[in-house]
Amino acid sequence: MLVEVENFLPNNLVDELVEFSQGDVPWVLQEDQGPQSRQSISWLLDSPIELVHDWFAKCEMFAHCKFMGVTLWKDHNNFFMGSHLDNERVKIAVQIYLDNRKSPGTEFGDRLIGYGRNRGYIMYNNKNMWHGVPKQIPHEGRLSVYALYQ
Repeated sequence: MLVEVENFLPNNLVDELVEFSQGDVPWVLQEDQGPQSRQSISWLLDSPIELVHDWFAKCEMFAHCKFMGVTLWKDHNNFFMGSHLDNERVKIAVQIYLDNRKSPGTEFGDRLIGYGRNRGYIMYNNKNMWHGVPKQIPHEGRLSVYALYQ
């Protein structure tokens, strides 16, 4: 099952994450992305990363699941990812885009979840949830938060 969401996170938290991402941030190259240009931050004490981690950990909607963590992703303008399945250990994945740019969202078969501020999807992972990031022009990069649950 796939659920498209809008205005999912508190707006002040989205603002803090965007502002934080524009500062002196200790980005690291995301593992297992092949030659793609994705950077990430999974934890930083006393930062908006900690705040969004706590928000997802306490989110009532997912109280029946075990929270696995959250990552802030910064995808560069050459980022794309072919259709793939997530690890079967993941039961629910939530990706929320944080700003408005002319960039691709995420494609699930013939359905595209468009890129835009505080919008994204909740994916209930299964063997039919093939998804990817299409090659698109224009592509001005992407900034998003990605949360996982078991």
